[in-house]
Amino acid sequence: MNHNPVNMRMFALNILHAVLVRKHKAKASFEHMMAEQSWEARDAALLREMVYGVLRYYYSLEADVSRFIKQKPDEHSRIALLLGAYQLRHMRIPNHAAVSETVAAIKPYSPNAAGFVNAVLRKVADSEPPNKLKPHQRAELPKWIYTNWRNAFGAEQVQTMMQACKTTPDLCIAVFGDRSSWIEQATAQGFAATEGELSPYAVLLPSHTQVSALPDYDSGGFIVIDQAAQAATLGVSLLKEQGHILDLCAAPGGKTALLAYRFPKAKVAAIENNPKRIPRLQENLSRLNIENVDVVEADATHLPYADNSVDAVMLDAPCSASGTLRRHPDAKFLHDKTSMEQASILQKTLLAEALRVLKQGGTLIYAVCSIHPQENEAVVNAFQGVQSTQRLFPDATHDGFFFAQIIKQG
Repeated sequence: MNHNPVNMRMFALNILHAVLVRKHKAKASFEHMMAEQSWEARDAALLREMVYGVLRYYYSLEADVSRFIKQKPDEHSRIALLLGAYQLRHMRIPNHAAVSETVAAIKPYSPNAAGFVNAVLRKVADSEPPNKLKPHQRAELPKWIYTNWRNAFGAEQVQTMMQACKTTPDLCIAVFGDRSSWIEQATAQGFAATEGELSPYAVLLPSHTQVSALPDYDSGGFIVIDQAAQAATLGVSLLKEQGHILDLCAAPGGKTALLAYRFPKAKVAAIENNPKRIPRLQENLSRLNIENVDVVEADATHLPYADNSVDAVMLDAPCSASGTLRRHPDAKFLHDKTSMEQASILQKTLLAEALRVLKQGGTLIYAVCSIHPQENEAVVNAFQGVQSTQRLFPDATHDGFFFAQIIKQG
């Protein structure tokens, strides 16, 4: 079934409203809509480009359209203006088509707003983008995140990493075998594959690569996992080969798989509290033919293990996901200062519980895909035994990540 482009803008408005107003994740909203519709690949790609483009460039687009608005518009109209402006500034769509099709898309949501949206978008089309943006608008960040990062890392570092966050992220996988020969095989099949620098398992591929078409997919030769997360997982060490490793908050299973591959004689328990995420975790592990993993549904704040009973722990704690804005630009709208502070309280609770079950002298890796200091050093520095910490700023080849190695003291 083919949709005309107007429909795609209507769907884009729907998903953007879900993210910006109802605070739903873009990926989940997108997948939910994909399940209900049968689009051609080209239409789905157009929808993804528009939704993720508006989320990436939200703050400069807002500055662009607000010059031509006297009163605050309703939410659907505001989002339609951002959507129209994104097409005008960043897509190769003729101005008249971008304006008229966005105007047509607003009608089912806000019939009286069509004239207003039309008038504002025509002014945007006839003007140059604003040349003076505030620092947080230029970085495409909410003011509170910009201020937090500028104070911690300096304005130059913030602008550098946010330039990277405007790029489309690569697909990154961990290859369980000889990486060079896998890359040769993939290249021979027409895939553009390159080595990742942060992990000996990492391979980077273009973002819209079809994962199931890659070499060794069916035989479990690799799993999708960002190379920053791979680097964190490599910090786990065992004093004895047959040790017992816990992977806390394990879904979707990338770190679990890497641990199981690195320590084939160890027993790995993949702990996941959310029953909805467990099927995908099990699916990934079964495709990889991994046999040394038990999937356990449990709350990681109350682990079903005795004190000093496990040899190593990987704790990938829930966080504000601020390091993944390149991949998930919706994250900057789904969290605020309060939710970040609440996350840091939970992170300390999880860390204390992980240390309780860890044997003395055992290794714990604390990892988050956030670079907020409040979720990084401020969490681990409350505990003894921190051996090392590393913060990876997001760049064009990996997500932002923080991880710390802690060895339990006697």
